[in-house]
Amino acid sequence: MPQVNNNDHLTAVTVEDPYISHIFHDMDIMYYKQIAANLQDHELHKKIDHEMKMRDGSAKMLAAAKHTTQQLEAAKSLHTSNCRMSAYMEYLQERSSEGTQIVPGENRLPCCAKVSISEIRVPLMWKDTDHFKNKGNYRRFTVFCLIRIGTEVYETGLVSEVDRLITDISFDDVITIPNVPHNFECQLKIYAYEHHEDLTIASTQVKLKKRISDISNTVGRRLSGLTLKEPFDMQSLPGPKFELVAESILKLGDADDRTGSFDLSSKDTETAPSLPLFGNFSCRFVVQPQCLIQEAVSGFLFVKDDDRWVKYWCSLQNLKISCWNSQFEADTQDPLTMIPVTKESLISDTDPSQAERKHSFFIHNHVHKEEWQLAAPSAESLMDWWAGLEQHLLDQVVWKQSCQKLMEIHTNPSPKSPYFQRDKRAGSLYDKTRMKRGIKHQLLEPTSTQEQSPLTLAFNRYTCTNEGKDGRSSPLSRNNSCPK
Repeated sequence: MPQVNNNDHLTAVTVEDPYISHIFHDMDIMYYKQIAANLQDHELHKKIDHEMKMRDGSAKMLAAAKHTTQQLEAAKSLHTSNCRMSAYMEYLQERSSEGTQIVPGENRLPCCAKVSISEIRVPLMWKDTDHFKNKGNYRRFTVFCLIRIGTEVYETGLVSEVDRLITDISFDDVITIPNVPHNFECQLKIYAYEHHEDLTIASTQVKLKKRISDISNTVGRRLSGLTLKEPFDMQSLPGPKFELVAESILKLGDADDRTGSFDLSSKDTETAPSLPLFGNFSCRFVVQPQCLIQEAVSGFLFVKDDDRWVKYWCSLQNLKISCWNSQFEADTQDPLTMIPVTKESLISDTDPSQAERKHSFFIHNHVHKEEWQLAAPSAESLMDWWAGLEQHLLDQVVWKQSCQKLMEIHTNPSPKSPYFQRDKRAGSLYDKTRMKRGIKHQLLEPTSTQEQSPLTLAFNRYTCTNEGKDGRSSPLSRNNSCPK
């Protein structure tokens, strides 16, 4: 019989039968679907239905898969679907607790943006006995990343065969998330699965420790009468299970057109794989506000040029008003005139008693000491331009450095090959780092081989092997002290 704890706000149900457990999970999902229907969020309702089908399909594929590569792909798909369901439920809980909030029409909201994350590289820090001497416990991992902003969850491809010969994990995915608000938080989580196929004594100890930990955690949950409130009980399914090993949060201030380095928060738990993370990762984190790539307002304007007024077809986009002779030329030719509309711009209307033309306004730039006088053909057009200019200035203030320059979003590389056909060895950050000769000379100071460390001997052999390639001889070739 199910045990019900009435003291908790959310009823915790513990069941022994996995089939009954799945029924309770499905009842929870039906409850959240009803919340989405009551909130009239039809798009989220469709997403929940889609993820339920994806979850069930991934679970069947995982149960039927016989090869390790198929099991890993199915486990990753199931884990991603489970994370999406958790994100949907969390969002619906917040919506139901806060209620429906009506935003007044006069409150102007900043535009949304595209957020792109690419060139993800995670350096590893192996022990010298593992990486240089190729000794110790032989550990192999399969790794992937999850990126979440709000209810949007995206995953990278799997990187397999991560062992002590690899010094950094590289992901070639380009993940782009549209319609992101300015107050976003981008969560990057790294999941890993540790393989235990080898039968060495060290790996046997690790497997035994992990098995005992799993049993103790299961017994503890049963004795305490608690259960994990997840949309799907992944622990009851066979096959590999990915564990969270590290995570990081990126915000608007971290956006840059160049690749940057960020901190990682490791998850040191008994069940987490022993992936030797360095504590940082690098990626290219780009934010592209819509005001830079989408037209805010367009139409005819009169621009005063010396003592005459010239009629142009104008478009407000990417921090400037671009002017053409006609709307047709706007699609085929470069603009004839461009008026900057930046944070340094000041927009003011004209005194009707002193205006040379009706519906006119000024754009001042106090930094460059420039001023333009423009006029709309009608009062309605003036209101549209005035609202568009205010929106453009608001977007620049909210999106900060992301509006100073249009950051390029890279396109995805060529279509990915199947998991088992991908290259197992990617280029290393260590291999691309050039050693200065002054540092190399200091490392090669000892003349006796017995006084040199294994790391120094490795650099010595590398120098002797590659000497003469740049037309200069190394200090070792002059001293004839290459290690044998």
